[in-house]
Amino acid sequence: MPITIKDLPGPKGIPFLGNSLKLEVNNLHNQLEEWADEYGQIYRLPLFVSDVVVITEPKIIQHILKDRPEDFIRMKKADKILREGAVHGVFNAEGEEWKLHRKMVTKGLDVKHQKAFFDQMLITVERLYTKWKMDADEGRIIDIQQDFLRFTVDITTNFAFGYDMNSLEEKGGVVQDHMEKIFPMIFKRINDPIPWYKFLKNKDDKAYDNANKEINVYIDQFISDARERLENNPELRENPSNFLEAILLEVENEEHFGDKEVKGNLMTVLLAGEDTTAHTLAWSIFLLTQFPESQSKIRSESDAILGEDKWINEYEKVAIFKEVEAVANETMRMRPVAPLLLFEPTSDIEIEGYAFKEGSLLLVQSRYAAMLEENFSDAKDFKPSRWLRESKCPVHNNESYIPFGGGPRFCPGKNLAILEIRLVLSMLLKNFDIEMITPHMDVKEIMAFTMMASDFKVKLTNRS
Repeated sequence: MPITIKDLPGPKGIPFLGNSLKLEVNNLHNQLEEWADEYGQIYRLPLFVSDVVVITEPKIIQHILKDRPEDFIRMKKADKILREGAVHGVFNAEGEEWKLHRKMVTKGLDVKHQKAFFDQMLITVERLYTKWKMDADEGRIIDIQQDFLRFTVDITTNFAFGYDMNSLEEKGGVVQDHMEKIFPMIFKRINDPIPWYKFLKNKDDKAYDNANKEINVYIDQFISDARERLENNPELRENPSNFLEAILLEVENEEHFGDKEVKGNLMTVLLAGEDTTAHTLAWSIFLLTQFPESQSKIRSESDAILGEDKWINEYEKVAIFKEVEAVANETMRMRPVAPLLLFEPTSDIEIEGYAFKEGSLLLVQSRYAAMLEENFSDAKDFKPSRWLRESKCPVHNNESYIPFGGGPRFCPGKNLAILEIRLVLSMLLKNFDIEMITPHMDVKEIMAFTMMASDFKVKLTNRS
């Protein structure tokens, strides 16, 4: 007989409320790991009148990812809240609709468009270098996470819209200012048992609504500008200069899509492209500053490949930076920015001896398995070398490593994210020494839709 939800162990709750009073929303991912230590890799978490099944077992997680979108969908509540914020695209679409979104978005994110955009990316890399050079020359202590957020929002708005935000030099920008209000509120609303914001809006709710309104105004203008460019420059129809132009051309051939779907995917790219990459970069600095030998390897690689150049300036050189990619992979194993995923079965289903009812809530915690010795040798240690082809790690289970998801809904933005990480880390360590000013022990993990680091400060010094 298969094991049902009621058969699963889990933390005891109180009548009606379950474990809701125990939950620390900003620390939820760590709480789930602690309960997994106590109750196993699949357990029941009573919340209010229903049970959530927490899953950390790789085989079950892989099954869920591979059987999407037919057998599993994202949590309906999460989809509803995202749509309220005008986020309706490839991230939260389901079924046949998702397939159409996926085709459109993949076309705009393919290697051809990344290559075409590469020279524009280098302008942003140079701006980041110039800022850091000034910081180093003047001995400033900096919030490097904010630099990463400015860098990624500049890349994303330029890649997605063809709009040069240049928040690195102008110290701000409407998109970044508004985006930082959106992610935390989406996560809060998903976790709130009662949608209080529908009855009484507080200051944060109003700021969130205003941020969404303002960003949608800008996106409408971006769409109008892009259509005008396509009309006035017929050559762009063969070689669109950005993601927006590419998907507008796709929409012309798809009668089921219009501006609503275009806007939804632009919001999706903006949300996914800014925070996730920026926070991965921040976590890599947090880890690299604890392990000088890993810094040295990137530095040696950068010196050997770049010579007198200060950053990568040819697209063909990007793939050569294996040490940088290894650090990125190890960072995402130990500090994944999306450790929590919520799914619902579309029908009654049995997986690996466990029976799940249609509509039951499955909460995937993806980091737990990646930190177990049974899946990775020396799992608690930061060892980027495990990701190099010549590595001799005795245990290396890629099924336990899913920073970009898996199955048919594997993140289409992976290559762009890795490209940005390679550009930034190779430039940083080629030109600067980096010192952590905030004690490592004071840096905390904060869960707010993405898993970010609390504020920390660093100091850059010019390499002699």
